[in-house]
Amino acid sequence: MKLFHLLIYAFCCASLGKASDPAGIFETMFYYYAYRIEASAFAKADRMLASQCVTATGEICTLNDFIRKIANNPGELIAAGDTTLPAVEGADVTFADMEWTGEYGGAKMNHMAMMAAVTNRIQAAREIMTVDPDLLSRAKEGLALTQELRWEENFSKVPTAFNDRFPGVTLYETETTLDGVKVDFIDWVKTGTVQASKTNSKAKVLIKRYQDWAKTQNNEGYFFHQSMLRNVAAFRNILEGVPTCHATSVRYRKSP
Repeated sequence: MKLFHLLIYAFCCASLGKASDPAGIFETMFYYYAYRIEASAFAKADRMLASQCVTATGEICTLNDFIRKIANNPGELIAAGDTTLPAVEGADVTFADMEWTGEYGGAKMNHMAMMAAVTNRIQAAREIMTVDPDLLSRAKEGLALTQELRWEENFSKVPTAFNDRFPGVTLYETETTLDGVKVDFIDWVKTGTVQASKTNSKAKVLIKRYQDWAKTQNNEGYFFHQSMLRNVAAFRNILEGVPTCHATSVRYRKSP
């Protein structure tokens, strides 16, 4: 348990979002409400998420207290964080002026393994009691907005590299279901088909050309992030399922 506490401490220092990273703020909300759910279900000695985060009177920590506890250098926090029920929707605006050390990325730790472990702590709480539906809803909302914002970030970075190789070609996005979860991805078929109609080229040729480019190192970051997003989508499904369902992180080698 102590090890897990140290892991989440190190993870949050390395990987939680800054004020300049809206998706990271929503991810922080997910962790905060996971902490609250676990704290409502387990005695302090049995808690794993920021287990030392309690007030002098033994009460639950506010969001600001939580950030101070898990961040190496919390920096500038704001009065809006002095609450135990921070609104998830609009949190990227509410807390835009907050500053704390941390940047998005999983270089030092397995980001998805940690998120899976936190998801499982919520599930463990659900197994032994009826979790406050409002807290659970807020945790789910944090995950949903994390997925949405991470996709927007991922998709926004691809066109520049793509257009360096294929100037003037518009990339399209779509949604599909993989392994039972819905994920967004680049629609290479539509991209090739639309471009073919503009240039009198063969759609199959362009689609293969674009897909071949997508497999190169130029697009490695896209597939890495798609793997991450598929995991986040799976964790959301876990929280929608029965309490005995458990999350596992997967490193997807291939993604659309």
